[in-house]
Amino acid sequence: MKSFRDPVHNLIAFEDSDRFVIDLINTAEFQRLRRIRQLGLGNIAYPGAEHSRFVHSLGVAHLMRRVLDASAQWQGNMNSGELRADVRSYRNVAIAAALLHDIGHGPFSHALEAVTSQRHELWTTAIIRSPATEVHQVLEGYESGFSEQVAQIIEKRFEPSRAVVKLLSSQLDTDRIDYLLRDALMTGAGYGTFDVEWLIHVMRIGEVAGEPEVGLDLDKGQSIAEDYIMCRYYMYLHVYFHRTTRAAEVMIEKLLQRAQMISAQVPGFSGLNALLDGRLDEADHARTAEYLELDDGVLWAAMHLWSHHADDVLRDLAKRLLNRRVFHGVDVKDESHRRRLMETLEQEARSRGVPPEFYVAHDTAASHAYQDAYVSPGGQADGDMEPSVKTGEGRRISEQIYLFDDHGRAHELSGQSFIVKAVRDRKVTIERVLCPGDWLRDGASE
Repeated sequence: MKSFRDPVHNLIAFEDSDRFVIDLINTAEFQRLRRIRQLGLGNIAYPGAEHSRFVHSLGVAHLMRRVLDASAQWQGNMNSGELRADVRSYRNVAIAAALLHDIGHGPFSHALEAVTSQRHELWTTAIIRSPATEVHQVLEGYESGFSEQVAQIIEKRFEPSRAVVKLLSSQLDTDRIDYLLRDALMTGAGYGTFDVEWLIHVMRIGEVAGEPEVGLDLDKGQSIAEDYIMCRYYMYLHVYFHRTTRAAEVMIEKLLQRAQMISAQVPGFSGLNALLDGRLDEADHARTAEYLELDDGVLWAAMHLWSHHADDVLRDLAKRLLNRRVFHGVDVKDESHRRRLMETLEQEARSRGVPPEFYVAHDTAASHAYQDAYVSPGGQADGDMEPSVKTGEGRRISEQIYLFDDHGRAHELSGQSFIVKAVRDRKVTIERVLCPGDWLRDGASE
C-alpha cells in the first residue's frame, strides 16, 4: 500500500490492486507536477496557496475511486442500474484519467496559455499518447490501448461510457470538487467549503435526453447542491478573480511577450527557449520533452536573470514580479469609462517613455480561465429542462446540474432552488484596467 497524508481528504491510499496508479505517480511527468502550483500566482494574494497540481491530481484520483466504489449503492431510475454497472466496468481507466487530467499544465498555466494560444488539455493528451513518455509506457504496460482510452476520456469523447466522462468533466465532477475544497482550505477562504461526504452519498446517475448525467438525489441532494454552488460563487468572486492575482497573471503574460519580442533566451533552458522561439507544438512529439522542462522554478529563475537584462521593459517587469510590485486594477464602470481610462493611462505610459502595450491592460475576469455556466456570462440554466450545451469533439456536453427523483426524472437545479436561481442570475463579471500602482498615486487615472 502507498499512502499520502492530505489536508483535504486526510488519507489517500492506493493498494496493490491499484499498482498501476502507483507506477503512474512515480513517472517523471507526474512528479513534475510537484513543481507547478495549483493556483499559479495565487500565493501573491493568499500566502498559504502553495499547494501543487501534484496533490490536486492525487485528490481527484482519490475522489474518482470513492465515487465509483460508492456507485453500487446509488439509487435511481430503471436505467440507472445499467449506467452504474457501466461506470464501474471502466473503473481503472477512469482513475487513470482522473490522476493524469492535469499532467499537461505548464507553469502559471493560464497566463502561459494566453501567450502560446495552446490549451493545457492538448499537451495533456500529447504527453499521454507520446511513446517517449514514462506515463505512456506505464499505461501501455498495463494494457495495450489503455493510453488512448485515457486520452479520450480527457478529450470528452470516450464513447464506451459517457458517464465516466461526466464524472471527470461536467458541472458536478471530481475535478471541481477537489480543487474547490483544496483551494478554499489552502487560501483560508472559509466560505469555500461544503460536505463532500454527503455529496458523494447523495450522488445519482440517470439520463437526460438520452445522455447519461451525474447528478444528485432530489430529496436529499438539494441542500448540498446549494452549498456547492455558493462555494463556487464565492471562490470565483474572492479567490479566482482576486485583483492582485489577476494583475500578476497579466504581468506574466506581458513579461513572456516581451521576452519573445526581443528573443531573451536563457542558456541551458531549452524548454524556455523553445517557448520564446514559438517552437513548442503539442502535435509534434519531438517537442514534448522540451515542454516538460517548463515548471514554476524555470520561470522564476528566468525572471532573476531577466531582472539584470539590458532591455528596460523586460528588466522592470521581472523586478516588479520578483518583488511583488504588482499592477493595480481600476474597476471599470462602463464602456465609456474603460475607454477614458485606457486613453489616459496609455498617454501616461508614453509620457514616461515606456510602451503602453506592456504597462496598460484591459482585463475581464469572466473571459479568462474560470468560465462557469452558473456564475459567468452566457450561463443558460433556465430550469426548463432544455440543457445549456457546448460543442465538444462532435458531442453536446451538458452545462447543468440535475436532481433525480425516485422515478429517474431529472429536475434542473436552478428550477428547484431559488438560491441557485438567484446566484445564476447574478453573473460574476469583473472588468478592470491595469497599470503600475504608482501611476494612480500620481493621479494618472483621474
